[in-house]
Formats: sequence, structure tokens, C-alpha cells
Amino acid sequence: MIKKIYITFVISLFSLSLSAEELLTIEKCRDLAVEHNHQLKKARLQKEESLENIKTARTTALPSLSAAASWTYISNLEDISLPGSFLNTAASEEAATRGEFSGSSDIWMPGFEIELGNISYLTANLTVSQAVYAGGKIKYMNMQADEGAKIASLEYNLTFSEVVEQTDRAYWNLLAINAQVDLAKSYIEMLTEFERQMFDMYQVGLVPASEKLKVNVQKNEAELGLLRAQNALKVAEMYLNQLIGRDLNRKVLIDKKLRLSTPEFNTGLCIADVAEGRDELSILDHQLKISEYEKKIIKSDYLPQLGVGASYYTFFTNKLEDDGDFQPTVSAQLSIPLFNWGQSKSKRNAARLRIHQLETERRNTEELINLEIQQAKIKVEEAVETILIA
Repeated sequence: MIKKIYITFVISLFSLSLSAEELLTIEKCRDLAVEHNHQLKKARLQKEESLENIKTARTTALPSLSAAASWTYISNLEDISLPGSFLNTAASEEAATRGEFSGSSDIWMPGFEIELGNISYLTANLTVSQAVYAGGKIKYMNMQADEGAKIASLEYNLTFSEVVEQTDRAYWNLLAINAQVDLAKSYIEMLTEFERQMFDMYQVGLVPASEKLKVNVQKNEAELGLLRAQNALKVAEMYLNQLIGRDLNRKVLIDKKLRLSTPEFNTGLCIADVAEGRDELSILDHQLKISEYEKKIIKSDYLPQLGVGASYYTFFTNKLEDDGDFQPTVSAQLSIPLFNWGQSKSKRNAARLRIHQLETERRNTEELINLEIQQAKIKVEEAVETILIA
């Protein structure tokens, strides 16, 4: 009775452990991979960063308000003392102008004495400034920020697609290796039975020893093939676990039953239309626009710049009886570049060359994508024919 209870308990624990292992579908693996993938998280953060950059760019055209204050303290200054004296006289106005004083008057100029000691000096100002004209630079910077946000969104979509594609490959690869393991086991079972039959036939003299040994060799090769398939299965499980964020050594349970149906693919689509929908080309298009805006920004740096401002200024020192009042000031600044040794031309040429580089890269990428689509189309057609023949 104790032995039966123990066996029942062990079987129950084994059943619970099996039920605890979740059967992973391809949809579940995709969800886990998207949730876990670090590159996708980085792309999501970059997308959020681009939206913040748009907000920053929008504030460039708005007025700016700033406040500043400074305090200065000087200690132990020597006092200023000037004694009284009678004013000097000159023979003429021209002599006075030349500093030639030849006599003295009866006009007494009293002296004075200023006690300095420790002096503290405080200034404060409040300034409002507004850019009026910057050669279109602010507008193009806003447009660049918009294009950057579009690129970040496309890169997120591209990374999302890559994660799903990697997960699908890992899932179907694991399914294929599982089938190879099952096939290798069935093959070993067949060879084991065949080996037994060949041994019986050899015992009665129907086949020579060489034929029996051939079967033994085939069985040994099949066992080696099974070992390799089982090792490949472990590696495939580790790779899928890494993609979906689970422990590498965790057992992966998937549905091994294949739906024997041939999917329908529209292989007659225009390759150019398919390529135009690729995120890689859209990203290059937006990068090209950013470079064009950069060229216009460089041009605007060498156009007149106009800005206006208003400020309130006050000061206070401990040696004056009256405090300073806020004094309003209004200012305008106009900057006109005149000569820069050809710097603006060189910068515009460099921007133009960067645009040509992106145009060349886009044409090359489009050609590679068209080639990739053609190869995928051929592989799909070949796979469909293989399924039908099988």
C-alpha cells in the first residue's frame, strides 16, 4: 500500500510539472519577444526622444525671458581725501585751454573726504528677447525635427518587424529540428529491426557477414545523427529562449503538428510597388530631406540676422543713500555677414555632397531590396512546389 501511494504521488508530481510547462504558439513567442527585446525598447525610447525634440524646436521661435543678478563685495578700501584750495586763474581762455594757470583767485573750493571701507554692489536685470528674422533657420530646424520623428517611428517599425522575423525563424527552426529528431528515432528503430533480421539471415547462411556489417554501420551513423540532432535541438531551444526572455536551459514545448495546407501567395505583385513600401527606403527618403534642410540652414547662417529685446536694470550699493530704480531699455540687433573667405560656399558644397551620397545609397538600397524580393519570391514558389511534390 505504501509503495502504491508513493508511485501515485510521483506520477502526480510529474503530471503537475508537465502541465506547468506552457505550450508555446508562434503568436505567444512573438508577444514575448516584442516585450523582452532590448533593441525594440531602445527604438521606442528614441521615438519618444524625437517627440521631445519637436517640442524643443518649436520653442525656438518664441520669446525668451531671462533674469540675471550679480553681487560684488570689496573690503578695506582706502578713504578718498581731497584738501580745499583757491581756484587758479589763467591770462586768457586759450591759456586755460592749454592748461597754463598763472595766478590764483579768492574763490575757495572746499575739500571733501569719502569714507570707503567695505563696499557691496548689487545689480539685477530682467530681459525679454525675440528673434525677428534668422534667414529661415528656425523654420528649417522645425522641419528637421519633424523628419527626425518620422525616422524614429519608421526605425521602431523596422526593428519590430526584425524581432518578429527572428522569432518566427527560431520557432520554425525548432519545429524542423524536432521533426529531424523524431525522424532519426524512427530511422534507428527501423535499422534495429533490420539489423535483427539480417542477423537471423546471417545465422542461417542467407547473407554474408559483410551485408550484416553494412547494416551495423548504418545504425551507428544513424545514432550519431540522432545525437547531432538532439544537440541542435538544445541550441535551437536556447536561441528561442533568449529571444523571448526566458532562462536559456528552460525546456520549450511547441505544437509539433503541422497544418498540411499550402498558403496562398500573390507572387504576381509588381516588385517596384513592393519595394516602395519598405521602411528602409522611407528612412533614407526622410534622411535626404533632413540633409536638404541642413543645406538651407547653412545658407541661412550667412544671411542677415535681426533680433529685438527689452530689459529692466537696477543697482544698489551700500555707499549711496538712494537705491537705484528699474531702468527700462529697448534694443535691436542686426547682423550682416560680409566676408568669410569662402566658408559659406565650402559648407554648402559639403552639404550638397552629403545629399548626393544619400541619393546614391538610396539607389543601391533599392536595388538590393528588389534582389531580396526576387529571391524570396523564388524561394516561396520553390517551397510550394516542394510541398505539393511531397
